[in-house]
Amino acid sequence: KSKLYLTNCRIHRLKESRRAYSILERQRMKERARELEHKAAANKLRQQSERDRTIAEQLVNQAIIKCKAESPAKEVSLEKRIQRTVQKNKKISSQSDRLIKRLRSKISVMSPRPPSLCPCDPDVMSTGPGLCATNCTFSDNSKAFAHALSSLVNCYQ
Repeated sequence: KSKLYLTNCRIHRLKESRRAYSILERQRMKERARELEHKAAANKLRQQSERDRTIAEQLVNQAIIKCKAESPAKEVSLEKRIQRTVQKNKKISSQSDRLIKRLRSKISVMSPRPPSLCPCDPDVMSTGPGLCATNCTFSDNSKAFAHALSSLVNCYQ
């Protein structure tokens, strides 16, 4: 009777270990299937984005070819626009220079120093749109700088 009991226990343990193994194997198979699905979805997205990129590249190339094929009058108008913006920027910077000179002349008469316009430089006279930090409001924004300077000059009148 004890031998039979021992063999039944062994058989039971063997069955339990087989069940545990089959459960683990099923879990591994499910995980592999999920990985394969994930890889397939990622590849599909990569291929789609690559197709979109090539289509966009082709459209840009077609637009470039079309622009080159069109009359050179558009190139001339583009050059004129660039020249106008350069002249406008020069005009604004010369205006801000004149305002700084006026402010200097007014400050020499009065004793209190004007407050700084931005945190980049404590002195108003040494600041400018080209000298400000990139996160400053006046960085490459000479129009706003000229406006702030003119309001400062008007305060000292």
